[in-house]
Amino acid sequence: MFSEKSFVTIGLVILATLHITDCSAPTDSTPITVTGVTLYQTTLTLTALGATGTLVATVTPVNASNKNVTWSSSTSTVATVTNGVITPVAAGTTTIMITTIDGGLTATCIVTVNPLVAIGESYGGGIVAYILQSGDQDYNANVQRGLIATTTDQSTGSAWSNVITTLIGTTGTAIGTGLANTTAIIGQSGHISSSAKICYDYLVTVESITYDDWFLPSKYELDKLYINKGAIGGFTGNYYWSSSEYGTALNAWHQDFDSGTQLNTNKNSSAWVRAVRNF
Repeated sequence: MFSEKSFVTIGLVILATLHITDCSAPTDSTPITVTGVTLYQTTLTLTALGATGTLVATVTPVNASNKNVTWSSSTSTVATVTNGVITPVAAGTTTIMITTIDGGLTATCIVTVNPLVAIGESYGGGIVAYILQSGDQDYNANVQRGLIATTTDQSTGSAWSNVITTLIGTTGTAIGTGLANTTAIIGQSGHISSSAKICYDYLVTVESITYDDWFLPSKYELDKLYINKGAIGGFTGNYYWSSSEYGTALNAWHQDFDSGTQLNTNKNSSAWVRAVRNF
């Protein structure tokens, strides 16, 4: 048999339990719906077998519960797409579409793929000077890469560098080493001026695109410019600097653009300068 005191105690426990339940914070598990999707670019131009392009997408609102999307290309024989990265395959035009999983909202970008470039063509801020071949550093059978030369000489008489008594020791001669050589020359202790810096400081704007990643070609990159000088054009000098040291503190490689002979000479000698960039 329960006493009056027992009933009072039980009642207080029930009230306390109800009080705790009633005061707990409600949980809102309602999903936040996607309301839109946009692409930063609505058009994009690439080169067949050239560098890829990347589309930047924005799904709104930023706190949407499911921001997952799918990508598709209307003509995969022209270009394919994976997670926004466009791989150009062949010349033509295709529509890249992004679709939200939540709501099926879409945005599109028209991608134009130009034909493969050839030596002597205007491209990437200059003239195509060389296309990488099997065995070259960074060669890729599925991606066209190479060197672009400026359309004119950057100097008609410049010393290799003002630093002529210290060997850098790391400059290469092979195709693919000119950019690193240029960085090493400019970074040398006591450096003030050089043919490499003339190239490094060069920039050109073509169709609203600024190209500012030029460098002094290595010994064998320079040789490709000599071999294709007729197609490239604009050469006004006899001797051009490379970014490759000869192996001593005093000397570096340059090339005679009349005979094609590559020679070593004192770094404080004067020679012409022609910049290149990679594509």
